Amino acid sequence: MRVLVDLEEIPLPVEYLDVFRSEGINSLYEYQQYALEHIFSGRSVVVSVPTASGKTLLGYFAILRAKTLGLKSIYIVPLRALAMEKYEELKLFERFGLRVALSIGDYDRSPANLRNYDVVVATSEKMDSILRHDPDYPYELGVVVVDEVHLMGEESRGPTLEMVITRIKAVNPDVQFVALSATINNSEEIARWLNAEHIYSEFRPVPLKLGVFYDKHIVYEDGSIEEMRRDSIIVGNIVEKRIALGGQVLIFVNRRKSAESLAQKLQKKVSRHLSQEEKEKLSEIVSTLEDEEYTIYSEKLADLIKNGVSFHHAGLTNSQRKLVEDSFKNRLLKVIVATPTLAAGINLPSRTVIVRDLTRYDGYGTVYLPVMEVKQMLGRAGRPKYDRFGEGILCASSDRKAEMFMEMYIRGSIEDINSQLSQDRALRIHVLSLIASDLVNSREDIIKFFSGTFYGFKIPAETLRSKVDRVVDFLEEYGFIEEKKFMVATPLGKRVSDLYVDPESAILMLKCIEENYDEFCVLHTISCTPDMRVIRAKRGEIENLYAKSLLHKTVVDEFEVSSERFFGAVKTASLIHDWINEVSQDTVVMRYDIGPGDLHAIIELANWLLYSFAEIGKVVKYPYVREVEKLALRVKYGVSEELLPVVSLRGIGRVRARRLFDYGYTSIDRIKTASVEELSRIPGIGKKLAREILKQVNYT
Repeated sequence: MRVLVDLEEIPLPVEYLDVFRSEGINSLYEYQQYALEHIFSGRSVVVSVPTASGKTLLGYFAILRAKTLGLKSIYIVPLRALAMEKYEELKLFERFGLRVALSIGDYDRSPANLRNYDVVVATSEKMDSILRHDPDYPYELGVVVVDEVHLMGEESRGPTLEMVITRIKAVNPDVQFVALSATINNSEEIARWLNAEHIYSEFRPVPLKLGVFYDKHIVYEDGSIEEMRRDSIIVGNIVEKRIALGGQVLIFVNRRKSAESLAQKLQKKVSRHLSQEEKEKLSEIVSTLEDEEYTIYSEKLADLIKNGVSFHHAGLTNSQRKLVEDSFKNRLLKVIVATPTLAAGINLPSRTVIVRDLTRYDGYGTVYLPVMEVKQMLGRAGRPKYDRFGEGILCASSDRKAEMFMEMYIRGSIEDINSQLSQDRALRIHVLSLIASDLVNSREDIIKFFSGTFYGFKIPAETLRSKVDRVVDFLEEYGFIEEKKFMVATPLGKRVSDLYVDPESAILMLKCIEENYDEFCVLHTISCTPDMRVIRAKRGEIENLYAKSLLHKTVVDEFEVSSERFFGAVKTASLIHDWINEVSQDTVVMRYDIGPGDLHAIIELANWLLYSFAEIGKVVKYPYVREVEKLALRVKYGVSEELLPVVSLRGIGRVRARRLFDYGYTSIDRIKTASVEELSRIPGIGKKLAREILKQVNYT
């Protein structure tokens, strides 16, 4: 595909265009030019092109055009990491007057200040929360950029993204959508749903060469064959050959332990190809890693990174993941071995992508990965500005599987994207939010609204009506709505919707609220909710977990939720209980066989659910609201109740709070009486931190 238009032909202020030029973007590809013709005429577009083909640029042009017209924009992404990335990129235009806001997390916060910004970057969940608190917000919008719109077909995030798009459409039919998608079979159908122009292209700025590796050779799609020496690591010689040629390699495996194990096996092969300068820079990176809070992965990562290789999975902390990603972007790390979560994450291209594992366990058995997921991984291959081509390699264990993978994943078609709004959980959450936001006040209103969703676009009207009737009856039965002359949310229903919790979660919390306060019972209840990410209970643990459940008061049993959820909740509640009783982080992650990143994710969810529990308790006059609020703080900081007075000080944390307490500094007033010298004698508190602590307490 040839380049057709120089940037200076785009009708935007020259200072905006200079920002793109400073990033090495001087001209557009043909599909980009075609899309911009529609964008600058005010038409909505659905752009379906391969990964790393410059889709994001179109979203930015639409936002900048909206700014010149005095219109506001939002940029919706699926993940926080992506939101941070887009926010930093759009901030390049702030010096020219574009006001940019980042909105992620905290679902119970009024978003009124967001109206002061020209563009808001948010996850779909946060945008859904914004629309619940401020249903009129879409009136302010001129442009909505939806990144990765194909994720409407994803089970957990898809329904929320679809509802956000539909709510905006319903309130502001004139808004311009710029929906960006990977190549999918039914992108034209999504375009019809959005009344948008369909822009489809298979163009990639860096050509992609795909093949399957088995035994001692790689067979490519074009029929060429590359011979490889036999290797006990399977992919070891492929990796070494690519690095020797100056490339970087991303390898996808299906389990965390596989990622760690393979990274360790590859380090010698990678290390021998590092220059002395690279080794020195990697050693500097390792020293910053060692300055971070120690985790079970710190030493493993340090040993690997200094040899130019790392693993990457959800068990790492946010700072560890960012360090690995940044080191790879800066071309110091040569190899990352990752689980598939990285494929849907931030922009992290590599010259070579190897998908070693093409199956995963889905909770019932081993299944093959969807074609789209594999294509997303392979699409990471080829770095614009660095590579003349990218290569994606699948690994097979037999000739038969090699042929199957070639037909299925390389030559085969990507699956259609289908709406996930048919799930009962998604419907009860979003129907309640529509009623609570006063966007609908009758069953007919609800049906009319859902007929505007992608789900309603594709199913018969009678099926939709049956689904809506069942969900409305459920919400009325449990007291979330009242249906008289008009349908309205009760105070309970309104609060549950604002809190962004599943009504089913609220039902379980109300069951616990009926009883006297019991710490473990509350923790087990929130862990039983569909909003909690429970730790899976292993078969060999069930007997002990059952015995533990008998030792504590619980109001949810294995007949009210699934057996898997019940025992997982006992395990998760036990983890949280250990955490608030100051069991060390390393002990917790080893005891429950999770990573530090998993622990932090569970704690963040538990804190939100306990906050929600207390807020629901206020609605129904629960006498133990204060106890739940204190429990939420203990979960947030990971401390016993006696440390709450001091742990919230900046720079303290759970370990230093315990030391302060044990040295007699049990309250803010007691700390005020201390000197810098006295505080700095406490292990872990030097003079600099001591001065900061005293500054804080004396200010209060």
